[in-house]
Amino acid sequence: MKSAKNEARSAALLFLTAAIWGFAMAAQREGSRYLSPFTFNAARFTMGALTMLPLMLRENKRTLSFLSGREAACGAVLSCILFCASLLQQMAVGEAGAGKAGFLTALYVVLVPVLGVFLGKKTGATTWLALLLALPALYLLCVPGGERFSLEGPDVLLLIGAFFWAAHILATDHFVRFVAPLKLCAVQFAAGAALNWLCALLFETITGENLLRALVPVLYCGILSTGVGYLLQTVGQRGCRPAFAALILSLESVFCIISGALLLGERMDGRGYLGCALMLLAVLLAQGGGLLKTRDGGTRA
Repeated sequence: MKSAKNEARSAALLFLTAAIWGFAMAAQREGSRYLSPFTFNAARFTMGALTMLPLMLRENKRTLSFLSGREAACGAVLSCILFCASLLQQMAVGEAGAGKAGFLTALYVVLVPVLGVFLGKKTGATTWLALLLALPALYLLCVPGGERFSLEGPDVLLLIGAFFWAAHILATDHFVRFVAPLKLCAVQFAAGAALNWLCALLFETITGENLLRALVPVLYCGILSTGVGYLLQTVGQRGCRPAFAALILSLESVFCIISGALLLGERMDGRGYLGCALMLLAVLLAQGGGLLKTRDGGTRA
């Protein structure tokens, strides 16, 4: 009874996480109206790092000097991957829209086990079926009715970004075995913020007025999506079976559609919604089949 109660509580936390992450896509699109990609991500990851810092200090009761060279290196690698993934997504979300961006990004769920095969990880037939479902989904999402097959610039950026999100999951799956998750997350957010600020200063124009206009989206993405979302995911997955946890978190793409419709007034035609439905089915199939086989015979998302 206690186990079932704990899993129900964990499932509720993961469902809330999926909702927070899904609505973040609408915030990202709103933020793109005022801030260029480097500046928005710099502000976002700065807020995320500041949110994680007190949690990390409370857990370790020491200053940042406790970081070892190995831990700093792992965080740096993850921050570079996260930098590329988030940059491509932020560059595209303004034109693609929150809903479409969310579902195209969701392709990473299918890509994780596919790329994992090249790393010696086992996968089942459901993975390949999920990939077959994802292809027509992408066609319906990316190709307007009656036109020849072509990918628009934002679509290409989101698809490339999906590979980086998949790489980020695989790298995290490896590093988290010997680096504390909370510490790893805080380091990559801090490093990611520094890298984005550097690029923003070099390639973009930063104004205090635009930062104030984008304050609400930045605070949401930085504190809730990055800081609180990660914490809820960590707590939730401790009491939930990995495959079940991944299944719940995949609902993030559904909340992307909901947030785009409610907050931004976005609408898709029938082809777009059918493409979303197929992509969601592919995601659920890939998650339900178990994304990654761990060494102890279990599954990891």
